[in-house]
Amino acid sequence: MRTRTLLLAGSLAVLAVGSVSAQSETAPAEQYAVRVEYLYWSPQPAGELQKGVSDTAGTLVDVREDLGYESHAASPLRAALRVGHSVKLRGSWSPIDFRGAATASSLLVYGTTVVFPEQQISSSLKGHYATAEVAWDFLQRPRGFLGLLAGVKYFDVDTLVLNVDTGDRVVETERLPVPVIGLASRVYVSRRLSLEGEISGLTLGDRGHVFELLLAARVHVSDHLAATGGYRRLTLEGRDGRDYLRVDLGAWTFGAEISL
Repeated sequence: MRTRTLLLAGSLAVLAVGSVSAQSETAPAEQYAVRVEYLYWSPQPAGELQKGVSDTAGTLVDVREDLGYESHAASPLRAALRVGHSVKLRGSWSPIDFRGAATASSLLVYGTTVVFPEQQISSSLKGHYATAEVAWDFLQRPRGFLGLLAGVKYFDVDTLVLNVDTGDRVVETERLPVPVIGLASRVYVSRRLSLEGEISGLTLGDRGHVFELLLAARVHVSDHLAATGGYRRLTLEGRDGRDYLRVDLGAWTFGAEISL
């Protein structure tokens, strides 16, 4: 269903952009050298963790039900530098700081840490998420653009699972660069309203995948300033031997965009 929705959204974007005659090459708001955007984003993590040791597979732990992860701001700062008529260098940075506290309802085994029922669990997921991409707008019209993305998503995260009652813990640091490809499109419905859709990611076969979706509507106060509202979703899944990770972050976004 996800794939069909994205293909439909992409097809609509192509039709909306491509149906307008190219009297001028780009929309006025797209004639910028530097663009910066801040988005407030506070998702609650969903997903599962599993860490084995020796011949023990470990318990498949739900980050909400078993670890009590709560929502927290992970607001991205996004920037784009135009280096050619249709080429942009883009980057983003988001802080990651999620924490959880819960009482075990059943036996949990996470690596070398064992948690018995009624014992207290404390956990955290802290670090940074950054992206670096080259965007090529292969289709440009007065009402918008459609472009290809190629780049890297970089995860730098420290994880902690702690048995509060015994002091046993597992602490790990993961630094994971993932090459990605994607599509980005923006359609100007009018001089003051635009709609944007962006999808990027990569499948690594049995080892997992990374996926990011951004949908946004912008009210343009001028060609240089816009208010943004939309939805952002980020999914990371990976498996390495007896270790497994799936984290899904999705929430509404609100922010502002400045183009100079």
